[in-house]
Amino acid sequence: MDCHKSRTRITIGITTFNAASTIEDVIQSALKQTYQDIEILIVDDCSDDSTLAIVTEMAESDARITVGQNVQNLGVAATRNRILALARGEFIAFFDDDDISLPDRLERQLNRILEYERQFANGAMVLCHTARLVKYPDGSALIHPTIGQREGQLAPYGMALARRAVLGTPLEDSYGSCPTCSQLARLSTYQAVGGFDSAFRRAEDSDLLVRVAKAGGHVVGIADPLVIQTMTPTSDKSLADERYYTLKWLAKHRDIADAEGLYDFHRQWLSLKHTWLERNRGQFIVGLARVSVTYPIATLRRFVLSWRNFKINRSFRQFHAAPSSDKS
Repeated sequence: MDCHKSRTRITIGITTFNAASTIEDVIQSALKQTYQDIEILIVDDCSDDSTLAIVTEMAESDARITVGQNVQNLGVAATRNRILALARGEFIAFFDDDDISLPDRLERQLNRILEYERQFANGAMVLCHTARLVKYPDGSALIHPTIGQREGQLAPYGMALARRAVLGTPLEDSYGSCPTCSQLARLSTYQAVGGFDSAFRRAEDSDLLVRVAKAGGHVVGIADPLVIQTMTPTSDKSLADERYYTLKWLAKHRDIADAEGLYDFHRQWLSLKHTWLERNRGQFIVGLARVSVTYPIATLRRFVLSWRNFKINRSFRQFHAAPSSDKS
């Protein structure tokens, strides 16, 4: 282990909501990290099951764990902001309450980000994500890549990355997802952009990514799936919410789309995508025909780009068709 690592504390932030069946394994995966200069901050978002009791009992047996609870349900973005306010680590890694991180996740992410800062960042902010192994209710599993996986070279950054995120503009080494559950960054990075936007209960990770990119930030990745994500259908995960917050995210960053005169197209495209996810075949065909006539080149470009993620999107659609559970 490098000498600088012994002086670098990492805060593991975990937001919880009705995760009684999974939270103990998540915390154990945090405690079993090969990188041990850690603190674990857990904030419960007003669970109505035994989640709080479980995490409180675990905290009593390990001084590295600190537990808090919101006085009302605030959503994941606002709850993560509370963790940011309490964090004492130089870096923060967020774990979701139903995902398992492999033991070397923190060590490898810290090494990746420090090496990239030394070689390429020139003082700019850097986010680091890992690929994920995502398990679906039907028993299938897919590896979801992240972006910036090519080591030893400049990663996606700046306005080119922001345009890639919002518009789908082609950009080398930028095909993959960047969810917060696989993310590590300096605390100062979150502070510089004002943390998460608490107005978002979904798409808060996409919003953070775009704001970091607009500020000149870089995004690097690790190709190995160091997070095992279990997609559990619950009452608080709906396609209606996904559509609402994705369109809200686009509206927040419409300056990027307006620069190309394509805000209306991208709004229609996102709505069309969710129509497909909702299995409304007739409405999808009519909508696709309409947008193809109005924006033929833009439609073809987005259709080709979307084909890369067809398997992932199909699994996501099947996930939302599964019966929901309250995770209790």
